[in-house]
Amino acid sequence: MLRRFVPVVTWLEIGLAGITPIRQRRTGARLHGSSHMGRHTIGRMAKVGMIDDSVWAEEPPPMARRASGGRTKHRRWLLVGVPVVILAVGGWWLFESHQGTGSGDPGGKIMNQLTPAATAIPGYGTAAVPSVSQLPPSLDASFIIKIEPRQDSCDGISGTQGWSQVVVQSRFRWAQGLPALTAYMEHRLETLGWTAQPQPPVSLPPAQSWTKTLKNGTRADLSVTREDGAGSSVWQFDAIAEPVGKSAGC
Repeated sequence: MLRRFVPVVTWLEIGLAGITPIRQRRTGARLHGSSHMGRHTIGRMAKVGMIDDSVWAEEPPPMARRASGGRTKHRRWLLVGVPVVILAVGGWWLFESHQGTGSGDPGGKIMNQLTPAATAIPGYGTAAVPSVSQLPPSLDASFIIKIEPRQDSCDGISGTQGWSQVVVQSRFRWAQGLPALTAYMEHRLETLGWTAQPQPPVSLPPAQSWTKTLKNGTRADLSVTREDGAGSSVWQFDAIAEPVGKSAGC
């Protein structure tokens, strides 16, 4: 009877393993079948979870796939984001390192310190001395013009490229001679920070000059000079300062 009963019990336990509760699966009795002298025995070391148990057919936890996908997305963001950051930083560096070099007078700061000197010109603010944006073709026409720095060179010679000067220029009429003109302009210019410079007793053509130290520490020069020889009533006014950066020159 034992030979017939044992196989039945063995296959019954294996068949029931598929419906055994999870706790029993993990802690259930182990089944060990051995054959000795043609007899089957039931061992104590048999365990539910044999190769045909359904637990081995379960899919891996989905968390592993999501983690792997997250790492892949992270790598993609790095591959896309790092070049963008490099380009942005490079663009910022180029902008910061070259900001202001596109002008010989960034922000017009030098020009703003020269322009008020034109108020000392006789006839300033009237139709007698109009403000213009281009030099008039007539040499007798009166005007006031502001000339911003531009890239220039000494006849195209290599190494002489740079910025031209910052200039406020005017042509006006005055018929009373240099001493009277100097007296008219001197007080107005002194109020604006200009200092008259000593002149030779006789200058040809008659001229007077002033200087001023600008906020950036450089010196500006101002002069009035009679044009067209002795007895002329045409005068030229020039307020000139050096640009920011390399100056053009021979």
